[in-house]
Parts: sequence; structure tokens; C-alpha cells
Amino acid sequence: MSYLLSRLVQMLVVLAGVSVLVFVLTRVLPGDPVAAALGDRATPEQMAQLRVEMGFDLPLWQQYGNFVGGLFSGDMGMSFVEKRDVSVVIAERLPATLELIFAALLIAIAVGVPLGVLAAVYRNGIVDQSSRAVALLGVSFPQFWVGIMLQLGLGLWLALLPITGRSSVPMPESITGFLTIDSLIALDFTAFRNALMHLICPALVLAAGPLATIMRMVRANMIDEFEKPYPELARALGMHPFIINFKYVLRNAFTPTLTLIGFLIPIMIGSSFVVEKVFAWPGLARYGADAIMGNDLNGVIGITLVICLFVVVLNLVVDLLYPIIDPRIRLGAER
Repeated sequence: MSYLLSRLVQMLVVLAGVSVLVFVLTRVLPGDPVAAALGDRATPEQMAQLRVEMGFDLPLWQQYGNFVGGLFSGDMGMSFVEKRDVSVVIAERLPATLELIFAALLIAIAVGVPLGVLAAVYRNGIVDQSSRAVALLGVSFPQFWVGIMLQLGLGLWLALLPITGRSSVPMPESITGFLTIDSLIALDFTAFRNALMHLICPALVLAAGPLATIMRMVRANMIDEFEKPYPELARALGMHPFIINFKYVLRNAFTPTLTLIGFLIPIMIGSSFVVEKVFAWPGLARYGADAIMGNDLNGVIGITLVICLFVVVLNLVVDLLYPIIDPRIRLGAER
């Protein structure tokens, strides 16, 4: 409990620091958000009026105080791009980005971990060399190029998957915001299939880099564990190789991989800005890219804070999973 409380305090400190940093940076960077919002034909009187309405005429410390006060009431300010409250836009678009990231992470773990185990078991063999080639390709090609190639190959030429968007049929009432989950809850399998088909291509592109990284990490950690005495002892006792590799060796080797996954998630969030633009995915990252291009200060600050909150919460979850996966960490803490 004391560890959890200390981590929560650290999370609050990080969020406060990020809010100050981002707020100051958005105010000192070049560009006039008022001019970007009103356009070239706006009169000086209209621009001055909007500055007063948005509070840009106040001192910087007072602007920050008003912003923090608005956060506690759920008000992040007006978005110049969407012409709506930033909190409403974030609540509407966040589930789409989370669904994409979780699907990509599931693909990366479900494919990368078994490939890493096979590469370690059959070290320097065909499986190992093939998996290393896959890993090299996964981290080498830029994501926007891979996305365009998938759109051309699977979407345009073969007509197997949709090219853009999140759905093309009526969806059931939103419960979780995840179209695949909401359609299953409503037992609408047509909507589920449609949402899943739209999700495959962007999730594959987003998962390519993390999959390769996870595979290489699992392979290296598995090889280190094979050098220890207990796998040889288990083989001498007649234990099945599958049980040795996946129940004992992989479990001991997965703790560093779990740390890596915690670092990969923020990278995937950054990569989703590109993926969502390529596939016209109506998520938070796409709105963030539009907010940056449109000099939407409130949108940039709100998205940054939400992403920061998501990252620190996931890091906390990863830290809490350590003792579950590796009991030695729990025993060391108790001693």
C-alpha cells in the first residue's frame, strides 16, 4: 500500500510538471492561434475580441491558473479545429485510439513472444534466421510506407480489407467505445466483422515495430535462461520440452520483456499519429495531428495531458504485474 501511494504521488507530480511545461511551450512557440482560428479575413477587432474571450490577454501565470481550474471542472477550453470543447472531442475520439493500440499490442505480443521462443530454442537455425529477418524488416520500413502498401495490396488490388475509416455499416449503441466489443455485446456479428476488418490493417502497421522488438528481447532473454542449470535439470527429470520452455524458462525471461512493453506503449502512441492519418482513423492521435497543424493550443495541451496520464497509469500497471509474473520480486520485497 505504501508503494502504491508513493507511485500515485509520483504520478501527480509528473502530470503537474507536464502540464506546466506544455502550457508554457504552447504559449512561447511561434504562431498566432487566434489568427489561425479566424483566418486571413479577420479584422483586428475580431482578433482582439477572441483573445479576450480565450483569456490570451491575461498574464501567463493567470492563464495557467484558469486552465488548471478548468481541469478540475472538466473544462479544457474550446478547440479551434473542432469548434467544440476539447474534453468532449477527447472523450469521443479516445476509445478509437485505445482500441487500435490494444489491438496492435495484442498482435505484437501474441506473435512476437512465440517467435522469440522458437528462435531461442532453434538458435542459429532456419527458424531463428527467418525470425531475425522478420524483425529486421519490421523495424526498417517506415510505417507510412507499410500502411500505403497494405492499402494498395490488401485494399485496392485484392479488395480483401477496407482502406480507410473505422466502420462502413451502422454500429450498435456505444457502451465501451470499442466498436468490436460493443458489437459483440449487442450480438451484432455483421458490425463486429466490419469493425474487425477495418481494424486489421492499421493494427498490423502499428504492431510491426513492437513485434520485432519483443521477439528479439524474448530470444535474448531465453538464451540467457537456457545457460542456467534448471532447464537441464528439468530435461534430465523427463519433463516435456514444451513445459520447460513456456512454463519455466519463458516465465523467468519475460520480466525484462514486460519492462520493454511498458516502454513500447508510449512509442506506439507516438506512432499512431502517423498510422491514424494514413488510414483516416478517427482517433485521438489524428485529432492531435490536426491540432498541431492548426495551432490549436487547447487541443494540444489536452491531448498531451491525456497521453501522459495513460502512460503513467500503464507504467504503474506494469510495475504491479512484476510480482505476479516473477515471485522472486515479491519475496525480495518481503524480506
